[in-house]
Amino acid sequence: MTQTIRVALIVLLVFVWTGIAGSFQAPAPRFATTEKFEVVSSRTVRPGVTYSFIVDKRGPWRAHVLEIDLRHAELDILAARALDRLFGREATSSIARRHETSDRTMIAAINADFFDLTTGENENNNVIDAEYAKGTKMTGSPFDTFDNIHSQFALSIGRKPLLDRFEFVGKVFWNHNNASDLHGVNDLPKSNSIVLFNHYYGSSSPTDTLKMDIQELSLHEIKKNQDTSLAIVAAKATSGGSTIGAGMFVLSGYDLAKPNMISLANIGDTVRIWIGTNPNRGTLKTLVGGWPRIVLDGNNIGASVDALEGTFPTFSAKRNPRSGVGFSIDSTTVYFIAVDGRQQSSAGMTLTEFADLMIFQGVYQGLNLDGGGSTTFVLDGKIMNTPSDATGERPVGNCLLLSAPRQQ
Repeated sequence: MTQTIRVALIVLLVFVWTGIAGSFQAPAPRFATTEKFEVVSSRTVRPGVTYSFIVDKRGPWRAHVLEIDLRHAELDILAARALDRLFGREATSSIARRHETSDRTMIAAINADFFDLTTGENENNNVIDAEYAKGTKMTGSPFDTFDNIHSQFALSIGRKPLLDRFEFVGKVFWNHNNASDLHGVNDLPKSNSIVLFNHYYGSSSPTDTLKMDIQELSLHEIKKNQDTSLAIVAAKATSGGSTIGAGMFVLSGYDLAKPNMISLANIGDTVRIWIGTNPNRGTLKTLVGGWPRIVLDGNNIGASVDALEGTFPTFSAKRNPRSGVGFSIDSTTVYFIAVDGRQQSSAGMTLTEFADLMIFQGVYQGLNLDGGGSTTFVLDGKIMNTPSDATGERPVGNCLLLSAPRQQ
């Protein structure tokens, strides 16, 4: 079967599924981007940061928008994991409080990626201060209508905002410059793969590996230069569960043909590890996932996302609380946006309506983040929106933070 026929069949199936699902639920009314939203109030939080509150009777909607001017060098957009681990959940407001320091404050926070409700593990790649908390070649979502990499929001080392479908790529360079592919960071072990485990995974590498043949190297990092680490082999093992101590990480090989570079490595050998993404947009300081991109080059693509990224009508065309992030055409302004839903005062938005709101605010590239009961918008330590869960703010997997020096 040719690639063209495959694509045509996928589009046809999505079209049929959309029609079937749509027959069970009337679509929400559609508002054009030319119509203005009713901005009730807007204020400067501090230089470079503006907060706007929207109350619009058409939905009805209640929305919160934070504009962040990256030309103010003191402002920093960070990613953070719940409990500073790959596993576990924590309220967005709690994550923000925990990252307060004596010299820096967390001005704002918004929940980020979709996550496993049981383990708290986020579905997509996650980079925190240029270190991978998770690196994966395939988004780990149980809800996709087809397997693919979801769109993700990033900030480069040079403070440029980016939005793309980033796939993890990596290389391990051994003595004499022999190289092996690195298949992930803190990701699920798979046959014939090499995965790196660092402190975000926990105190040791995984032991539940489906009875695969395992070979591990404990590495002591001696130098890091942006996307490349230099390390020395400190120990070898033929089972999982190697300790991940301070300044250490574990390189695990699963069902590798023998001999292989891990089995041939000796204690004291130097290993160089390069980690990046495809597409390669340089070293990333911050990276969080979402699903899906809804604004592309200033255009609303909310009506096409089921076919583009494997969403489905009850998710995309039904009104729900929404969280999102985007940036302006000149890449100088980043936006955190949250819309309340499932309430009498705010019905929530479809992805198309949410894209309309983004474009109205000035978003040129926009990403939908985890929504529903996860939607949480924090400003100066206060939860500004009304989370839809009956129990209040939902513990989540990760979030985005806006950091700045404490004002005297």
